[in-house]
Amino acid sequence: MKRTYKLIASRGDDIVFDDRVHADTPRHARREMKKLLGLESLSGIVYSITEIPVDLMREIVDARIAELAGGAPLQSPMPADVEALVMERLQPILRRLAALEQSPDEPPRPARFDPLANLPELTPEPDWNLVKRHFRRYGNPLKTAAKYGLNVRALNTRARSEGWV
Repeated sequence: MKRTYKLIASRGDDIVFDDRVHADTPRHARREMKKLLGLESLSGIVYSITEIPVDLMREIVDARIAELAGGAPLQSPMPADVEALVMERLQPILRRLAALEQSPDEPPRPARFDPLANLPELTPEPDWNLVKRHFRRYGNPLKTAAKYGLNVRALNTRARSEGWV
């Protein structure tokens, strides 16, 4: 049995689909939306599927018509007005929708997570040509290491391996 589904879909800040679809299941409604959008996949799209209770509304209207036509009175107390009954049932949904639609001037955007933000500052790689030149000119590994912020042992090891002496 086909049911009516309300589908709302967005990509980023843009609403790309806002319509009703007649389908057997929410899965079929989603497939229909995908077909109407011309997409192979809904990747990157946020969507909501809500079943509209048409059957319930039809039962209420049929019962109300039967009561007005002189049929048997309804067992459950019914408001005198069908619209009032529908509005009573829809009131919580309408309040939630109104709360969602109300937005302050411009809500602050959530900050994006930066995984590298808390890493300690890395010291830049020294210019080894300058280190080599200083080491050869002054021949003092302690002063060279201090000037370029290097470990003396590492400096001596590199100097020996590259033949600076």
